[in-house]
Amino acid sequence: MERQLAAILYADVAGYSRLTGLDEEETHRKLDAGLNLLTDVIAAHDGRKLHEAGDAILAEFKSVTTAVTAALEFQRQMSEQNAAVAEEERLNFRIGVNLGEVIHDRDDIYGDGVNLAARIQELAEPGGVCVSGAVYEQIVGKTDQVFDDLGHRKLKNIAQSVRVYQARIADLQSSDEDHPGWPYITSAKKTPLATGGCLCRGVRFETWDEPILVGYCHCKFCQLATGAPLNAFVVYKKTAVRFLGDEPKIYKSSLIAVRGFCGNCGTALFTTHYAPDEADYFSMRLATMDNPADFPPTVHYGVESQIPWLDINDDLPRMRATDDPGLQKRWIAVGLPDPSDQLP
Repeated sequence: MERQLAAILYADVAGYSRLTGLDEEETHRKLDAGLNLLTDVIAAHDGRKLHEAGDAILAEFKSVTTAVTAALEFQRQMSEQNAAVAEEERLNFRIGVNLGEVIHDRDDIYGDGVNLAARIQELAEPGGVCVSGAVYEQIVGKTDQVFDDLGHRKLKNIAQSVRVYQARIADLQSSDEDHPGWPYITSAKKTPLATGGCLCRGVRFETWDEPILVGYCHCKFCQLATGAPLNAFVVYKKTAVRFLGDEPKIYKSSLIAVRGFCGNCGTALFTTHYAPDEADYFSMRLATMDNPADFPPTVHYGVESQIPWLDINDDLPRMRATDDPGLQKRWIAVGLPDPSDQLP
């Protein structure tokens, strides 16, 4: 048996059983067309399709770059074909790409590298592409495609957590589709991308766009405001957030920031800056999201205030609050170059 390093592509249809239940014959026709298209794209990029298993395809490439390029091209072509199809009737593939050692035997490949590609595929959005950290390291700077860091993920039957990146889904969608985003709610997107709220559910919110940033904050202000050693946050443009139900109460937590909370149960909801000018974003408390697991943090912020007994066991970037020029500009504008002077 021969072992060698290979770029592995694994593609599977999202929600195939549901589509079959709607229209079995039409779904099979769409599946056949999709598998044929993917086979052609793989061959056009010097890849080798190894086998099909129902609605899935496994392929290998000698080059990581060509494997990712093939995956992106296929998803763009599928998006164009789906543009004229009702959203609930669209056949979408998820694709995972991994770089790993494989065993060649009986005209097929085996090994953890293959299993990992299949698990990474499961994390992709329908119509999307996810890649492992090993793949991302090889393609960064070689493609114009933007990839979002999904953080380290624990995958089924994979011993070690794996860092995963996802191609920004908007870049893969047909340009003919309406651009979603509240308050510009269009026929292309009538449901929010994410929802959340407080403990008593008196305050609810919806988000209509992708977050700007997801991370941890260790600063003293967040520690005091949350009563926790750190604050997990997700940042959205204000125009992408809509509050429902009770109006959040506002507490002026510093000379430059206010914090929103539920007036009934006290749940902390968001922070935003107001001085010397109003910020255009909300830093939402990550744990108030209905599905916080969908938003893995990508950075540690304010690490100069990290509590010593709190261990950080990941390799996410770490940033001091004093190294944030935008934040420092706000503090200087209100005459506090050292914001710790304001702490109790």
